[in-house]
Amino acid sequence: MKDKTKNRTVSILFRVTPNECKAIRAKAKMSGLSMSEFIRRSLNGQKITTAPPVDFYTLLWQIKRIGSNLDQLLRKLNTYGIAYSLELKKCEEDIKEMKRLLIETYQPGKGVTDGSNIDMGSNDSL
Repeated sequence: MKDKTKNRTVSILFRVTPNECKAIRAKAKMSGLSMSEFIRRSLNGQKITTAPPVDFYTLLWQIKRIGSNLDQLLRKLNTYGIAYSLELKKCEEDIKEMKRLLIETYQPGKGVTDGSNIDMGSNDSL
């Protein structure tokens, strides 16, 4: 990222209406991006959606912790010669899938806060 900012030596000043400014600021804030990055991504045609909820990272950490605990339990069962329980293995797979879906859905700058996939790159409301 630092390499890209070194190349950004040109500053552009352009005028917008107060309503356009509010719309740009609001969309940038909702996306979790700076106004500059929001505008650059919009100009490049990249899809921009709302940022993940504040508690997303706490939830992800808890899921990782539960998955780690379950993995340790499965390893101990296997070490002591107790066959893997199909139920425990299924739980482990479900947790991994949940974690994957959360990361895919709420990737910073790409995720959503309300379960929908809001495309903020559209200029229709500016």
